Amino acid sequence: MHEPLLGEDVSVAEGIVRVLEDAGIDHVFGMPGGLTLPIFDALYDHTDTVRTVLVREETRAGVMAEVYGRLTGRPGVAMGQGAFLTTASVGAIEAHLSSSPMLLFGCLSDSPPYSLHGPYQAGTGAPGTWDAPNLFGAMTKATYVPRTPEEAVHSVQLAIKTATSGEPGPVAVLFGARSLRGKVGPDLRPTLYRRGAEQPKVPVGIDTAALSRAAELLARAERPVIIAGGGVRNAGAFEDLHRVASVLGAAVATSANGKSAIAETDPLAVGVYGNFGTPLANAVVGAADVVLVVGSKLGPTDTANENPALLDPRRQQLVHIDVEPSNLSWSFPADVALVGDARTVLSHLAEELGGRTSAADRDHRLAALNEAVAEHGRFEQPELSSTAVPVLPQRVIGDLSRTLPSNAIVCCDAGENRIFMTHYFQSTGANTFVQPAGVGAMGYAIPGALAAKLAFPDRPAIGLCGDGGFGIGMNGLMTAREEHIPITVVVLNNQALGWVYHGQRDRPIASSFAPYDHAAIARSMGIEGIRVERPEEVAPAIGRAVASDVPTVIDVVTSLDETFVKVLSPLAR
Repeated sequence: MHEPLLGEDVSVAEGIVRVLEDAGIDHVFGMPGGLTLPIFDALYDHTDTVRTVLVREETRAGVMAEVYGRLTGRPGVAMGQGAFLTTASVGAIEAHLSSSPMLLFGCLSDSPPYSLHGPYQAGTGAPGTWDAPNLFGAMTKATYVPRTPEEAVHSVQLAIKTATSGEPGPVAVLFGARSLRGKVGPDLRPTLYRRGAEQPKVPVGIDTAALSRAAELLARAERPVIIAGGGVRNAGAFEDLHRVASVLGAAVATSANGKSAIAETDPLAVGVYGNFGTPLANAVVGAADVVLVVGSKLGPTDTANENPALLDPRRQQLVHIDVEPSNLSWSFPADVALVGDARTVLSHLAEELGGRTSAADRDHRLAALNEAVAEHGRFEQPELSSTAVPVLPQRVIGDLSRTLPSNAIVCCDAGENRIFMTHYFQSTGANTFVQPAGVGAMGYAIPGALAAKLAFPDRPAIGLCGDGGFGIGMNGLMTAREEHIPITVVVLNNQALGWVYHGQRDRPIASSFAPYDHAAIARSMGIEGIRVERPEEVAPAIGRAVASDVPTVIDVVTSLDETFVKVLSPLAR
């Protein structure tokens, strides 16, 4: 028997919070104001099940909700008043492009019955107002605009279902003023039932004939390779991915968004491929005769602008797995296309491959992989241990790889630091690396680390950013202090917007900063700050920060001589 959501009449806001509880959503990030105040008031009575985290600006709420959803598979909620929630667009667009489940709760800031008379703040889309539904609709999977109390509660249930069904994504609910007034209860129509943490999803049956063809192609391949994208993380398919790779003896490359779909310390892992990929990954992918693509859209930065030396359906056969049918054969025609979430399809594929691949085949492929490693290397660049002063950013990245525990979660920012991290950082565990690979927004690292620490309190969370990203996101350190979230922030301080500065070559403009001591700024906020100017100081500072129970900023004075051009693949030039 299905149990109704509500057993007694309650306020609309209380009904909304009960929907969140019922779905297992346990974090709301935002800043109270306007018509959202009743929902914040209802959250006051549910602090044992839903943690409400105050941010200093809604952009941080958007990123925190996106990263929380990406890492856990449960939507984080970003909530704010009317027009101010639009600054959460950074997280929303990243969630849309990277397929992360996320909810945005806002309001129309309308004031019925006076909404058409000289409106203030209103976003109804009526003459003289701005159009909130259309704006949010342009950056989300769906946008709901409830106008009645019944619709308010029902919309939240539908938003959760939409955000987590099929290809995950962000969903907005923009409450009209009248929708938050009055009561809802057991006599509500339509009747709302408890759904539980597992939202119903549209089942996708696996095409058994296609599965058999895929297994046959891969089993007969001489040089199969797997490309793992963000869909592996979305499905929690880490073990299934590794199982298929092990059965085949196939190398695993990842897209930038799929980095850490497999621990890059694993002998089968070759790192990120594409524009800023490792020479090993690009060589292995380019030499493959059969490519298994899992949960990746094969965008231009992944494929070195579709360089045929990397991927070419005229000489390679592609097996493509994705939960969203429209993503299949989008950039390249697939010889076999399989619709379904990565975990389910890979599990069945591993079973199909079990009786088709011999130990001799696996040994032959592993020998070829070892030859490629001997030729191209694997995360062994000398810069990672450089003793140069100023400190090379690669030395900081090398010490992070060597010093952090295998379960640490690293969130990087946009810009040159992200390119260096994508190329040089060696993840030591699955699902341990997060970056804004969808929209590439600065100011992502600090709120990302906050969300990671809230999602997994027993694991270290590190945000790595440049000094540009730190300047944008440092108000997140106030949240870290006030909410007692002990993250570590590493700043690569080269006094420039590195990506822009080096891209401008001999005509730099609006890309350099004055010298700042970010560790001193951190201490002025009441948290720990460590200034690092020599390479031998990096690892001890990381160890001290990770062991601390307070938020810590490590400000590393780094060289501006190192440039992203150095790690740009020849395939992309």
